[in-house]
Amino acid sequence: MLRGLSKFLLGLLLLLAVSLASYSAYACWAWGDIPASELEQKYGDVHLRTALVDGVAIRYRLHESAQPQAPLVVLIHNHFLDMGMWDAWIPVLTPHFRVLRYDLSGHGLTGPDPSGSYTVERDVALLEGLLAQLQVEAFALVGSSLGGNIAFSLAARTPERTQALVLINSGGLKRQSSRSGREIPAWADHIMPLIPPQALQRFLSWMAADQRAVTTGLKTRFVDMWRRAGNRRAELARLRQFRTGDPGSLLAAITAPALILWGEDNPQLPVALAADFERKLTAAKSVRRQLYPQAGHLLPLERPSASARDTLNFLLSAAR
Repeated sequence: MLRGLSKFLLGLLLLLAVSLASYSAYACWAWGDIPASELEQKYGDVHLRTALVDGVAIRYRLHESAQPQAPLVVLIHNHFLDMGMWDAWIPVLTPHFRVLRYDLSGHGLTGPDPSGSYTVERDVALLEGLLAQLQVEAFALVGSSLGGNIAFSLAARTPERTQALVLINSGGLKRQSSRSGREIPAWADHIMPLIPPQALQRFLSWMAADQRAVTTGLKTRFVDMWRRAGNRRAELARLRQFRTGDPGSLLAAITAPALILWGEDNPQLPVALAADFERKLTAAKSVRRQLYPQAGHLLPLERPSASARDTLNFLLSAAR
């Protein structure tokens, strides 16, 4: 009887191993890396440009304004997304401002950083390098989620150049549920390429409180950019390097007028954090806070018209 049980268990383990190997082979074939050139053909346009900044080929778009000598606004996207999240904002802002948007390293069309560094400090340095290449002296900063971390870090570092700051569902403040990326095990490197598109799309839907924003096109783009060659490995490196510290001193160094936008039903970063940011911006010329009912973490996608309009009105008042 024991011999029979042993044979059964051995057969079960063998079946499991074969099934896992088959699934892995299928996943690598069906959901393998997509070359950057293929994605650029699919998602590129006449505005898409490349700037080589400290070894990173940053893909960006610079939208000119109808106004001569218009001020520049920099849009920094969410973690896991790409600069396409700002599409609806461009026609709202460009009658009054030049608009620069770009894909962070390890995201979208930019792809991995050869240095292997994905800290916020590295993100700030790369953005400073891009602005230097474009010969930009002064700017307004708009950052959503991880983009908020980058925006307020740069604003604190360059108060004389930052004309206004907009934080949208910003990361950066430590929460009770905050976790260290150092906890990610080594076997995750083997699992990451096997995550099916359906799981990625469910994650995207989880971030949004208003599911009307999670269109078929957005889901397809989200998965495509995830599969951009090198992005999945870069994502794991970014997660492992991410640290949520105490940015109180950075926020207290910001002197530009600030606007805080937040989705009241944000499942990732609770709405209470909006008030925490407001309290910590002690040196800002002014601080305004705007909350959006029934909206979640993807505010520029869930409330594109309202969030763009509110940002435009704030930027216009800050420029006076």
